[in-house]
Amino acid sequence: MENPTVSTVAKKKVNKRILIVAPNWIGDAVLSLPVVDGCAQFWPEADLTVLARAGVATLFEARESALRIIEYRKGNGFRRIGSLFGLGWRLRREQFNLALLLPNSLSSAMVAWLAGVPERLGYSTDGRGWLLTHRLPDRRKERGLHQVDYYLGLLRSAGVSQVDRIPKLQLKEKCIEMGLTLLSNIGVDKRELIIGVHPGAAYGETKRWFPERFGAVLEQLQKSGRRFLLLGGPGEELIAQQISMVMDHPPIDLVGQTTLTEALALVSMCSLFLSNDSGLMHVAAALNIPQVALFGSTDPQKTAPLNDRAVVIHPEQISCTPCFERSCPEDLECMKAIAVDEVVTAAEQLLTL
Repeated sequence: MENPTVSTVAKKKVNKRILIVAPNWIGDAVLSLPVVDGCAQFWPEADLTVLARAGVATLFEARESALRIIEYRKGNGFRRIGSLFGLGWRLRREQFNLALLLPNSLSSAMVAWLAGVPERLGYSTDGRGWLLTHRLPDRRKERGLHQVDYYLGLLRSAGVSQVDRIPKLQLKEKCIEMGLTLLSNIGVDKRELIIGVHPGAAYGETKRWFPERFGAVLEQLQKSGRRFLLLGGPGEELIAQQISMVMDHPPIDLVGQTTLTEALALVSMCSLFLSNDSGLMHVAAALNIPQVALFGSTDPQKTAPLNDRAVVIHPEQISCTPCFERSCPEDLECMKAIAVDEVVTAAEQLLTL
């Protein structure tokens, strides 16, 4: 059966109640911001609501925008099934008439279907095509397709073509004030040159450069007036400790000690951000912070930071990268190929701009 045309969605510009189902990871959520902003620009009179899981919702709540955010939590096993039905029935009361499904999951389409949304637009992935009224073919394996363009494909298929593809994260004033307070509490003057570092990556070891090399980079960047902030989530504390152990003057270690809102605020205060391919990498890009981004098992063509002040380091000479594996059978050759001096040079160049 031929898929119903999706271009008709764009023609219905009046009285829209639009539900945008957000991705489940911080980095992906950042890359979905052009979709959110594109909807707001194309349907300026529409009521826009973002549905996001706990944690990710914080990113949208910290933005300077009038969006409504609905937060949900995922259950496990039978609880997950129950929570899906409960969420669907909860959303049914909202009477949305269009749902944009950014995750590829069956569950996101199921929720929109249970919510009774008459137009459900998404990629036909994970066997969920029957739940969509407007289905797009799976493009995940398309070479050179950046994730932001994958998401924007939904809008473009609906006839919304004039969209800025660069994610922008303008934080609320109270979030900025929170960052200034945090800096004061840890003894950092906002006039100092702050270098933020996220040495972790939730995905796995293949996205994490070695702690001792991060430490070596920071040692070489040590100069009067430069302060280093280590950021990261729970479970990454050991990485930060390993960095501090190899440094004569340890950085300020905030790993596992901040909320996401606080981390967003602190990243916005940085003059440079150094990280692996991670969610905070994309946060820094959306804040237009100069950055050095290190890639191992993943592909910069798909997830590079969209920031004209970013230097991406990816050892293309290693034949097995990108492999997208979480663990490595080849002794992390891609990460070994990233030299300390290369990272230091990139960082110093950005700091002189």
